[in-house]
This record gives sequence, structure tokens and C-alpha cells, in this order.
Amino acid sequence: MSTALGRGAPILHPTGDLRRRLLDPDSLAARQARADRLLAAEGAGHLVHDLPVRADGRTASLESRPWRIDPIPLVLDAGTFQWLSLCVAERMEALEAVVRDLYGPRSLVAERVVPAEALASTGRYRVDAVGSTPRRWITTYAVDVVLDADGMWWHVQDLVDAPPGLGYALLDRSVMTRVLPDLSARADVVSLARFPSRLLRALAATSTVDSPRTVVYSAGIDHPSYVDHSYLAVQLGVNLVEGADLVVRQRKVWLRTLDGLEPVDVLYRRVEDPRLDPLAVAALGNVGVPGLLLAERAGGVSLANAHGAGVVEDPAIVPFVRAAIDRLAPLTQTLPEYDGSVPTLASVPLAPGSISPDLDQTSSVVRLFAVHDGERVHVLPGGTGRVLAPGDDPAEPTACTAKDVWVLGWTPAPVVEPPRLPQVDFGRSVPTRAADALYWTNRAAERAEAMARTMRVISARLEQDPGLATMSSGAWCERIGSMTDRVIRRPVGDPLGGGPELSTRLSEVGDAVAAEIGALLAEATTVREFLSVTTGRVLSHLAELRSSLQRHVTVVDDLDAVLADFAAIAGLWQESTVRGPAWRIGDTGRRLERCLVVLDLLEGALDLDRQRPDTVAPVLEVLLAANDSLVAYRRRHRSEIEPELAVRLLVNDQSNPRSLAASIDRLAEHVDDGENALGERFVESARACLLLPPDRMIPELRELIESAGTGMVGRWFSTPVDPIPMTFDGPGTT
Repeated sequence: MSTALGRGAPILHPTGDLRRRLLDPDSLAARQARADRLLAAEGAGHLVHDLPVRADGRTASLESRPWRIDPIPLVLDAGTFQWLSLCVAERMEALEAVVRDLYGPRSLVAERVVPAEALASTGRYRVDAVGSTPRRWITTYAVDVVLDADGMWWHVQDLVDAPPGLGYALLDRSVMTRVLPDLSARADVVSLARFPSRLLRALAATSTVDSPRTVVYSAGIDHPSYVDHSYLAVQLGVNLVEGADLVVRQRKVWLRTLDGLEPVDVLYRRVEDPRLDPLAVAALGNVGVPGLLLAERAGGVSLANAHGAGVVEDPAIVPFVRAAIDRLAPLTQTLPEYDGSVPTLASVPLAPGSISPDLDQTSSVVRLFAVHDGERVHVLPGGTGRVLAPGDDPAEPTACTAKDVWVLGWTPAPVVEPPRLPQVDFGRSVPTRAADALYWTNRAAERAEAMARTMRVISARLEQDPGLATMSSGAWCERIGSMTDRVIRRPVGDPLGGGPELSTRLSEVGDAVAAEIGALLAEATTVREFLSVTTGRVLSHLAELRSSLQRHVTVVDDLDAVLADFAAIAGLWQESTVRGPAWRIGDTGRRLERCLVVLDLLEGALDLDRQRPDTVAPVLEVLLAANDSLVAYRRRHRSEIEPELAVRLLVNDQSNPRSLAASIDRLAEHVDDGENALGERFVESARACLLLPPDRMIPELRELIESAGTGMVGRWFSTPVDPIPMTFDGPGTT
């Protein structure tokens, strides 16, 4: 039995010319900055932390967990990786045998290899799973290993419940191939590009259905590995779902979509055992999908990994795992168990500032991944490294820094690929939760843009003409205050007096913009698979700008950057999102909110009877600029701004994309496509409102728009309950 690859085996840092190129001190800082930008663009910056509240009021109670990729990879040669992959494959098969026995014949318990009292003492042994016979207990597997300074590899821990990190490993490689495109190609680094398809086939192999519908089941944005989940869903090309998206009917699992319930055959679960089903024994709270485990036991759905597989991770069982493996499936390649007594782990180079300015080398734990496709184990030719801070336990790294793991020059044995899975078009299959998030994402984007533009216009006007603050005894400020109150949806208070009060009111607008950006980020987090990478980069920049808004250090240039980001988001939404049901519902949200924005600003500005004549034009100028229509007005009219012409441009001009008429025309198109709950009557009534004078048009159209928004939520995003009334007439009757 082999216990190590051998003392003096190749260590984890590069050698020779590759080392010189990777450790070039003149390029490390630029590489780190590029890696940080790319990581943020992939959604691992703002989409991981600092999400305060969602647009519908739900909180996102996520703590800040920023992390980064060190631009110096860990490097394994072909021989080292081949040996490690044999260890991983054998151990995965052996753990499969152990778990199958613990929930089946229990010979390990009968022979006291695994004491019965140890099983009874742990909640990880799921009594609901006793007697289950899934096709496989462990479809995906991860293992942490470390290398000591003498070249000995050590086993740290197994991860078999819902093994995290595969998405991070793929994400790390995606970033590093762009940070070092030429170098990774010349160094003969083995590609990870084929592994997602192997994973998808492995998941399909857990089901008896010929062409199973697979989804990635996540606990949502509060889960520490949410980015891992969402990135995997994108790479696999399947829906990312949460518990609220799923329902059990007739002992099968169904996905709630815009077109109704659709069957789900395989759940690639990223949710831990105790959170799968609130009806299960020892479940944690009321999270999960009620009846999910009943459906699994009945064969209505397959779970990967199977419910209960995580028992071998439990600290109460871990001391007996090696003996259990020796009893059921002795290994030919083994790693010694890491118990903290290893004097010195191998050091690897670290980019300056990756953790701290004075730390240029450290140790790292390597996580390797494997899947079983029903015939054999496939090991990812790479992995993810977690940097260890001084004093860290390798099982629990505290430094939020990852390293890509490169395997050089390894050629896997040729494998005859099985027949391709049949193609199924899921273009119309949109989970209601995803449509909900896209709807609120667009509403938040439209409102935040309007707030930011209003703030920018007012700030710029005051910079150019400070006298506006005292014009006509504060008449201009009164109207501007009314506009800001309405655009931030603040209860209208007393009229503004002068400069200091106006400055305070603008700070409130900044706070409102920051809150709305937070709502936008919180919603966008949950629908990453619908958004482009470029959109992720724009959202990341918005998150940075949001911080300055919260600190009240915003200047006009910052607001220009915010508006540029919102323009980019709107353009990407129009040009980079497929025109399907999800897009139409999101766009409906944007058009409804744009209508409300125009109405709010009009209402705040158009109390012309109370204004002195010399303030009318300056107020109308702010109104048009806040609706991004001032340039259009000046190109069309050579006169001073007149109220009737300004209102016509914002209300009735269909050629102006910011007008009420243009938004209602777009909503009419969506009504024709059948993707919203508005109906022809809404369009007719809205167009009729546009013909009314402003004092009647504004309240009547607002009521119509708000009612339409309520109807959208009720039609698509709420789950109606049909209560069955129960009566009690006496003993034995109901």
C-alpha cells in the first residue's frame, strides 16, 4: 500500500522559466489589479456581500465577505497529479461503499467498526435515508490536501454532503486564463473546459429518466457559497433555483415557472442535508422544500449527492472512516491523515499585498474535485487553493484569498463519450422567482437612475448659478424640493427655504440613490444566469460608487459615473438579453417605473400658479434635464422653455423615449406578447389619460400604473392559496 508519492516530490510553486515569468516583480501588481477587476466582473464582488435590502422589502442578511485570487497559481506536474487523482478516485469509491453500508446492511455497525453510539450521537446520520437505494450516494466529491516541506501529501478532510468549491475552481481558471493568456497556453496547462459537461452527465446518470431536467438547488444569496452555486448554474446551462421555486406534488418535484409547474428530475443540491426538507427529522427550521425527501424515496426526483451522504464528514464519525474503508474497500493509494502535528507545510509564493504588504509567501490547502458518471470517476485536472494565514487550520482557512491550481502536461486517458443527451428548448422556462427578481431589478434601476440624474442636475445648476438658492425668496428651491421629495418617494414636507436646507435635501437624495442601488444589486444577485459578464462589471462599479454616496462625499463627476453605469445597464438589457418571457417581464417593470418617475417629477414641478414668472423657466429646465429630455427640447424649439411644450415632450411625444407615451407604447407591445397582466383595457385607459390636462392626468395615470404593478405581482410572483374551510359539528364530524 502506497502512503505517499515520495519525499522530495515536486512542490506547489513553479520552477525554471515558468517561475521567472510568473514571479516577475514588475508585473505582479498589474496582474493582481486585473484579477480583482475580472473577479468583480464575474459577480464575486458586489454579488457576494453588502446587500442591504431587496426591492420588495426582503432583507439580504449577508455579511461582507470580499475575496480575491492571487495571480501566482499553484502548479502540479503530470506525475504528481496522476498519483493524486488515483488517490481521489479510490477514496471516492471507498466512501461510496461506506455510506451505502451505513444506510443499508450496516455491517460496519454490527462489527463495531463504526460504533452504533457514534452514529446515534450525530445529526448528520439522517434516519430518513435509512433503507434508501439511490443509484449513487456520492456523485460529486471534494477533498482537501496539503503538502509538507518534505514533499509529503496529507489528507485534511472529505466533503461529500454538498461539496463546495467547484464553481470557484472554474471561476478561478476563467480569471487566470485572462490574466495570463499567453503564459498559460505556453506552459501546457490542462484545460478545465470539458469538466462541466462531465458533471452534467454525472448528474443525469443519477436519474432513470432518458433526458432528465436538472437544476442547481441553492439556499440563496445568504449562503456563503452562493457565487459558487450561481457560477456553476451558468456553466452547466441550467436554472439556479431556491426552495421557493420548487413544490412537491404527487411525490414529484416541480419548478414554478411563468407557464405553470414543470417537472424536475435531478436536483444538484448545494443545500446541506438539514436544510433540504422542513418535514424531515432534525431539520433546521422551516427552510427547504416540504415533501422533497418523500419524493426522493418514491423515485420522483434524484438528489446529487443523495440525502444522508454527509454522515462521513461528521467529526464523530471521521475517526472511524479509515477503518471502515479498510474493511469494505481497501485502498492501494493512500494519504496520511493530517492531525495538526505536521511541523512545516510547504511554502508557496504570494503576490505582494494579496493578504498583507509584508507577506510574500505562505502555505496553502488544495481542494480537488471528482464526479462519478455512473461508470467511472473523473477528477478535475486542477482545483482551487486556499491561502492559509499564519496559524490557520488547513480545514478552516481564514485568509479570503484563493489560488488557481495548474496541472502541467497531463494527458488524460481517452474515454469513449456516451451518446449526447437529447436537446430540449427551455427558452420559455423561467422560474417565477427569477422573473420576480428581473422585474424588481429593472424597477430599481429606473428609479435609481432618475434619482441620480435629478441630484446631478440640481447640483450642477447650483454650482453654475449659486443665486438660484435664493431666487424669488426661495421659490425655485420650493419647487426643486418638491421634485426631490417625489422622486425619492419621500412624504412631502414643508417647503424648502434656502441653501443649507437644499443641501440637506440633496444628501437625502444621495442616501436614496445608495439604497436603490443596494436593492438593484440584491435582486441582480439572484439572476446572475440571465445577465452578461459585462453587466456584472458595470454592477461592480456601481457598488463602489454606492459607497461614496453613503459617505456623502459624492461630487458631480461621481454622479456622471453613476449615470453612465445606468446607461450601460439599460443598453445591455436592450442589446444583450434574449427577447423572451424573462426580458419582457423585466422590461415591463422598467416601463412602469419610468411612467411613475415622469409623473413624480411633473407633479413636483408643475404647480406653476404658485411660482413667480422668473422661476418658471429654471424649474422647467431642471424638469426636462432630470428626464434626460432637455437636449431634445432645445434641438426642437428655438424659444425659451414654455410649460405647454415641455409637458407635451414629456407626456405625448412618442418619439421621445423618456415620454409617457413611448413607455405606454412599449407596454402595449408586451400586452400583445402576453407576458404581463396588464391587458388591452390598461393600454386604452392609459392612452386616454394622456389626453387629459396635467392636474387630472397625473393622479389618474398614477393610480392606473400602480394598479398595473400590483396586478403584475399578483399574476406572476405570488403563490395563491386556496383554503379549504373546516367546520366542527361535534365528535367524529368535521
